[in-house]
Amino acid sequence: MCVKKDELEVALEKASMAANKTVIITTINKAYVEPYRGEYPSMFDIFLEGFWVGEETRPLLRHLLVVSMDSASHERCQFRRLNCYRLVAEGGGDSFAGEKIYMSNEFIEMMWSRTYFLLDVLKRGYNFIFTIKFKLEHAIRFSI
Repeated sequence: MCVKKDELEVALEKASMAANKTVIITTINKAYVEPYRGEYPSMFDIFLEGFWVGEETRPLLRHLLVVSMDSASHERCQFRRLNCYRLVAEGGGDSFAGEKIYMSNEFIEMMWSRTYFLLDVLKRGYNFIFTIKFKLEHAIRFSI
């Protein structure tokens, strides 16, 4: 019997560390991939640069799954030939595009979508290191 895999399962398999099914996950949207005031680099460029200049971190790029919240960021991810997955808002479209005001309805909807996505990753038997953007980058490891 052949079971068709969905896009998320394919993306997770491609990015995971075979030995322990661990992936590094980050989320991006248009605000994160576009340069501030048109100046290079974007926040996403700076994030990726850390993998290139860090000590023995370059191989970790193979295990990075970039979850794009809108079409602009997804196109940027694909252009860089990374492991990309497009998280679509309920009802479709690009409602997660651009910056969201903290604690606005749009922000809360985006955060819940991201939380449900991460729960889905765990339910599929994967572990993850998830990068979040506050004033500082933090990495948090979750597993079931």
